[in-house]
This record gives sequence, C-alpha cells and structure tokens, in this order.
Amino acid sequence: MLSGKRILVIGGSLGIGAVVAEECARAGAKVVIASRTKKDLEKTAHAIRTKTSQEVVLKVLDVSRKTDVQGTARWARKKFRFLDGLVNCAGVFGPIGRLDAIDLNEFERAHRINFLGTVYSCALFAPLMKNRSAKIVNYSGGGGTSAFPNYSAYATSKTAVVRLTENLAKEYLSLGIAVNAVAPGFVITRFHEQTLIAGDRAGKSYLENTKKEIKKGGVPPEKAARLTAFLLSNLSDGINGKLISAPWDDWENPQFINRLKLEEHFTTLRRIDGKNFAET
Repeated sequence: MLSGKRILVIGGSLGIGAVVAEECARAGAKVVIASRTKKDLEKTAHAIRTKTSQEVVLKVLDVSRKTDVQGTARWARKKFRFLDGLVNCAGVFGPIGRLDAIDLNEFERAHRINFLGTVYSCALFAPLMKNRSAKIVNYSGGGGTSAFPNYSAYATSKTAVVRLTENLAKEYLSLGIAVNAVAPGFVITRFHEQTLIAGDRAGKSYLENTKKEIKKGGVPPEKAARLTAFLLSNLSDGINGKLISAPWDDWENPQFINRLKLEEHFTTLRRIDGKNFAET
C-alpha cells in the first residue's frame, strides 16, 4: 500500500507514533522517525527493523523549536530529496486543572509542541512534498470536537490542529498535497498516568472514565495506525480536509469513503446554528 514511499513520522519513537511507524514500514514505506529522545528512537527503530525487515531512519528533533524543524527539513532534502508523507503525532497533555490554577508556562509549552510543532512541520516540509500527490496526517485528540474541561491546553491546541488541517487542505491543493486529521480515541499511553496523578484536578467524571478505560484496555493504537497508513496511501485520493475518528468512523466501508470524498462538510468542525447547519 505504501511501497516505495518515504514517510516521516514526527513523534514516532513512543506510543501511537511508534505503532504508526511500524504500520507504515509493514506497508512497504521507507520510514523516518523523529522525536526528542535518541534512546527511544533507537529502541523503536530496532524493534521495527526486527519485526518488518525494513530499514528505519531516525532523527533527533524537538518539533517545538522552529530552528530544529528548519534544520531537519534541510537534512531531509539532502538525504532523501523528497517526502511522500508526513505524520504529525508528537504531543503532550500539558497542565491539568482549572485554567486559573494551572502553570501558564506549561500551557504555552503544550501549544508549542502540539500546535506550533504541527504548524512548523507542515510549513517547512511542504516544499519536499509538492507535486508528488503527497499526504499529511495530523493528530487531533480529546477536546477536538467537544469540551474537555480541566485539559484546556491539550484541548485548545488539538482543536487548532483540526482547523489548521482544514485550512491547509485548501491552501495546499495547488501543491498536490492532501491534508487530513486523525482522532485516535482513548489509546492508553503515558498521558493517562498524568490524569491518575492529577486526581481531583482532572475532574471526577474524567478521572473515573480514565480508570474504566484503562481497566477495559482502551482503544488499540493499531486502529489509528491503520487509518493513518490508509490516509497516506493512494487509496485515500480525493479525501481532503477531514477529521476522521479511528474507533468510531466506519472508514473502511466504501460508502463511508465515498461520503468523505463527496460531502464537503462531512466529518468537519462546524457551528450548529439552525441555518447553515442543523442538528438531526
């Protein structure tokens, strides 16, 4: 499905990003994984090579630093000349609690990683992807489609990623680049340890839901990985500017795929106002 394609997975050393990178390698892609920690990159690259017999290139990158992303873009151009796909999977929860009670420096840090990191990579890697029918997949998350109290840093940054995705889907049409977003669902990662530590600051309902989801096993990260690989492939041609839920949307159904291609506002964020959009 991705044979011969060159895919960069930012945030590809741990969690969902590592599973995405492995799925892309299994599908035949030459994968580059990038994150801040070299030790994690080396461990994940070795695991993917062992499981898939595919070569994996690693790159240390702090996506929150524009100069770092600029340097990585220059490195990628020199090493590969072009990219066929980009996955923005790096993210942090940020501070947990009521807005007036959290560390605003940590709020800013979450936005630099989750949102500005996505902005930097989408802007600076686009020149390596133009005119290649390339694909960008951004990661949304909790709060992207509804309120997520006590997690305002995470929720607002991920909502911004969704609107950025819609904007770029139109802006990058002339470059031949499609841009979509994935909502992975409640995948159990190190993030949720922060909720357990936060306790009451997380809010009673979400704290209890987190405990229940952890007990049930949550959503397998492979669901998001399969969806991401599909969106990076030629099979997704015609799908652009959409937010697709890995666990809830029937994205493997041809009828659903057809709606994604034909219905402009399907799986997008809109204001329900009774005029342009109404509840059904």
